[in-house]
Amino acid sequence: MKKFNLILITVFAAIIAACSGEAPEIANDEVVGKTVNVETRTLQPETFRSQLRVVGNVETKNDIMISAEVAGRIMEQSVPEGAKVKKGQTILRIDDAKLRQEKARLEAATEQARENYERLQRVYEESEIGSEIDVLNAKFNYQQNKSALESIKVDLENTTISAPFAGTVEQYMLEEGEMASPGMPVVRLIGTNTYIVTAGVPARYADVVQSGDDVEVWFDTQNADTLQGEISFVGNSIDPQSRTFRIEVLLPVQQKSYKVDMIANLRLNTLMEENVLIVSEEFIYKEDDEFITYVKTENESGAPVAERRVVELGPSYRSDVIIRSGIAPGEELITIGSAFLNDGVRLNIVESRESDLASN
Repeated sequence: MKKFNLILITVFAAIIAACSGEAPEIANDEVVGKTVNVETRTLQPETFRSQLRVVGNVETKNDIMISAEVAGRIMEQSVPEGAKVKKGQTILRIDDAKLRQEKARLEAATEQARENYERLQRVYEESEIGSEIDVLNAKFNYQQNKSALESIKVDLENTTISAPFAGTVEQYMLEEGEMASPGMPVVRLIGTNTYIVTAGVPARYADVVQSGDDVEVWFDTQNADTLQGEISFVGNSIDPQSRTFRIEVLLPVQQKSYKVDMIANLRLNTLMEENVLIVSEEFIYKEDDEFITYVKTENESGAPVAERRVVELGPSYRSDVIIRSGIAPGEELITIGSAFLNDGVRLNIVESRESDLASN
């Protein structure tokens, strides 16, 4: 019975308190004494790099189509497709039978013209028989025949097509027995000593990318490590359709696995600044027209608190941003947990998760 009365008295007291409109007091520490667990990073000057990735093609400095200089039937392919040849080595021959016949005819005509010219000249000079014009005509006829003979000799030499440089016979355009004519491509020769990567760079980087800049090269079709090279050529014109300019990167000579027209990836450096403060953009917040971040300071009692800083931003690359002003080297930037802060909020500094991973 006493226990029942005690319960009634308690309920009655609660009803009276509710009717009087008095709310229970809340501890002041629950509002003012808010503490946030955060991680920090001490800012030190670093080197900032921004990069650009472009796609290019593998080429060789010597990749040519050799054309016939005389007309004739392809008589012999001296080496098979895919064969490596030395400079000056014969690749194919064109039938020269007709040219040799023409050479024999011109040799006879030239000899006849020479003898006729010398006879007329001797008679005219010794006996003054004939006229000077007859001597001159004989001379010019001899010179014409002699020039035609020299031209045939050149054509005969051109029936043999030789390699102008060391390389690989990539493809024959005509088979043995087919007819070639002057200017017609007959064989493709690819030099294998000097490979380059060519690529187009957007025009907006025209004042940034320069000859001699470092560049990284890698291939999706190979498992080899990324190659380190430099830009060997930068074009001085912009392609009107793609709005890009051409660059070339010389590939290492010791590599033997390149193929012409392979797709290559290039990573170019577009900006580098030394001794700057770099902050990840995830720890920078925009309020109205200002960018802010938080650093760790201490209040009057020496406890760690958050301080709101307005910062001026510089160039960015991926998630990294240069901080021009607002934070000084050596200050502790609040990283994890900064999204839950206001100016003056008390902090509980916890060990960085990256440090935990490193220790494990």
